[in-house]
Amino acid sequence: MVGEVGFVGKATHQLRWGTVALTLLFALEQGINWLRSRNRRLYLRASGLHVSVAVGALVMMGLLLLTDPEAGAYNKVSLLFYVAVQGAIFCSLSLRALKHQARLTALRIRPGWLLIGSFALIIGIGTLLLKLPRAIAAGEHFSWLDALFTSTSTVCVTGLAVENTAHFFTPTGQIILLALIQIGGLGIMTITFYLSTMLFHGMSMYDRQCLGEMISEKHLAHVSHALRFIILFTLSSELLGAVWIYGALPSDHGVTERAFQAVFHSISAFCNAGFSTLPDGLADSWVRGNVSLQACISLLIILGGMGSLVIRDLLLWFQARFQRLQNPASPRVRLRVHTRLVLTVTLILLVGGALAMGVSEYLLFKGQENGGRWITAWFFSATARTAGFNTVDMGGIGPVTAQILILLMLIGGSPGGTAGGMRTTVFAVAALHLWNQLRMFPQLILFRRRLPDMLGPRALVVLVLTTAWLFVNLAILRQLEPRVEGASLIFELVSAFATVGLSLNLTPELSDGAKGLLIVNMFVGRIGLMTLLTSLVPATRRRPLQYPTEDILLL
Repeated sequence: MVGEVGFVGKATHQLRWGTVALTLLFALEQGINWLRSRNRRLYLRASGLHVSVAVGALVMMGLLLLTDPEAGAYNKVSLLFYVAVQGAIFCSLSLRALKHQARLTALRIRPGWLLIGSFALIIGIGTLLLKLPRAIAAGEHFSWLDALFTSTSTVCVTGLAVENTAHFFTPTGQIILLALIQIGGLGIMTITFYLSTMLFHGMSMYDRQCLGEMISEKHLAHVSHALRFIILFTLSSELLGAVWIYGALPSDHGVTERAFQAVFHSISAFCNAGFSTLPDGLADSWVRGNVSLQACISLLIILGGMGSLVIRDLLLWFQARFQRLQNPASPRVRLRVHTRLVLTVTLILLVGGALAMGVSEYLLFKGQENGGRWITAWFFSATARTAGFNTVDMGGIGPVTAQILILLMLIGGSPGGTAGGMRTTVFAVAALHLWNQLRMFPQLILFRRRLPDMLGPRALVVLVLTTAWLFVNLAILRQLEPRVEGASLIFELVSAFATVGLSLNLTPELSDGAKGLLIVNMFVGRIGLMTLLTSLVPATRRRPLQYPTEDILLL
């Protein structure tokens, strides 16, 4: 399948008879398993999906054998159906392999290593797929480093690109990018656990603990429901977003082109990836001044950045409020402090960022517009929170605007979402803890609730470690790119680490060493600096001893 699609690009006799042999073997295996089963009706109920795939593949191959694979008009359609048959069989085999997931979790691998390994695996597979000859335009050269950079940028939903996505990649390459964005946005382990839960016997307690850390759900009893909601909410949002974008796009292009653009931009926006298949991004002349499109993209960015768990909590709260209107005796439900904090900080950053950039870009600087000054400033504020879409040429923004964008990129989105950065909750809790220290107030109180004592110091640790990490990487980047001014390097580095994808048109001009450093920063930013460090540091098994207390002078 990969050979024919990535190298040949048409249905050949080898693909035809190879698919026939594969289909017959798969159907034969299902038939033998059915005949050997003690309860054949129970077997069909338990393995109905795999049996259906076998029957459907046989029917499809019977129809395809009646056509000539070399017929020009039907060649691409035949290729699509051959790939669909092989893909269905591959998915069936992959789902059956999930039954052996317990063997992996039985090894007691730390959740951080599972997360790191899953992302590294997908990045490696993405690099190989992007090196397929038919993934890039004819006559173009794509080095292994650039393929690794692009694969990392898509899987880590960053958006930094060394080549123009619209011109450099073929439709096949763009579909590969889209698949990597979707898998990277959801997380391969999230998808794996979800399929295992839905198709087999659920998750063990250790599975719940692993996945709970990955999706930021502390209550183990809620992990399965949270996981199901994440998948359904993601797909529903992307579907509705694609419908909205399709209606917002100008009708002077074909239906197929508009549909593909709508699906690609909807998934890229919700996953906060920032990739665009338009030559100049959202600043392209075809969609320039399209306020409806910008509104949809910014809404998808915000929903993806806030996190599915916040949306789930909001929906449950609205449902409880509606039930209380019908029956005042219904129990009263309160929004979690996490949800309140995320909503408050997100609103402040969106509105404050838009106002700040409106002043810096249009009062202190003669900036570019796309749909109006305040529309452009609002989109800047939304996309800086790790999305990476641009509605104007980023190389022409004002210096003060660039500094504001760096701050917003560094704060990033919220835990449990597709965004990166330090996270809104880390920034808010660290600021509140500092304020309490200045007032000599010992407790961390938020929305009339006391937070754990270690939460404030932990937020400060993330803040300090992030600053130290960026400082060291900036020093290395300055040595690798001595001719580039420091402000541009800081912007590029923060954009990579916070998985934003905004660039001052510098990424394609970087040296191989600088690209390699940004690859590391994109990967670390996606999995989380604290996750990486806690996975590298061995866990202590010794019981802590109680030592005498003694004070020291700090000031």
